[in-house]
Amino acid sequence: MTEEEPRPSARDLVRKRRGSYRAPETGRHHHIGSAPEHQPLLGEDGAEYVQTAAVQLAQRTVVQLRAQRERDAARMAAAAQELDFEQAARLRDAVAAVDAELARRENG
Repeated sequence: MTEEEPRPSARDLVRKRRGSYRAPETGRHHHIGSAPEHQPLLGEDGAEYVQTAAVQLAQRTVVQLRAQRERDAARMAAAAQELDFEQAARLRDAVAAVDAELARRENG
């Protein structure tokens, strides 16, 4: 009787076929579906939800970005009228992030 070689497992077969292909780095985060509308951002004071993370802005269209800018600018003016300057400053930063993304797309 001859001793047979053990049959390879499915995992062994897959490992032999695996290539070394790496997609080019584009700086974008690819996942199923679009980026969430509100994304948690961890900070020193805990988590807050933002709409202007780089991955969110990169996946929005120019029309969506302009609408978001108008919305945030109106909310910023309202927060300043109510003397909520911390919220107004956060919204100012959000408007600046949207403006930077729009400028990046126009120049690139």
